[in-house]
Amino acid sequence: MNVLICFDVSDKQEAVKKELLQKGYMSSWKTKRGKDEITCYLPSNSVWKKGEKMSPTAAKEDLKKTASQMGVKIIRSVAISVSGKWDGVAGTAS
Repeated sequence: MNVLICFDVSDKQEAVKKELLQKGYMSSWKTKRGKDEITCYLPSNSVWKKGEKMSPTAAKEDLKKTASQMGVKIIRSVAISVSGKWDGVAGTAS
């Protein structure tokens, strides 16, 4: 399952994201648009992960554990399973 999680934390937003990236989450993916392959970048407070054992609950627990280890509070978050069609603005790496 592919799971997308978006979050706001009380402090160290980029450090929390970096830690999640080290745990196998990703902040972009490559896709075909016509003949071109483009990289799509998520907003700065969002990451995604794929895997048979991934679920929205697992992503939430990863975020909770990471926030706790870094001494920050989760202000809000949402984790959803993602598949199928999507649309957006590809953006650039930040």
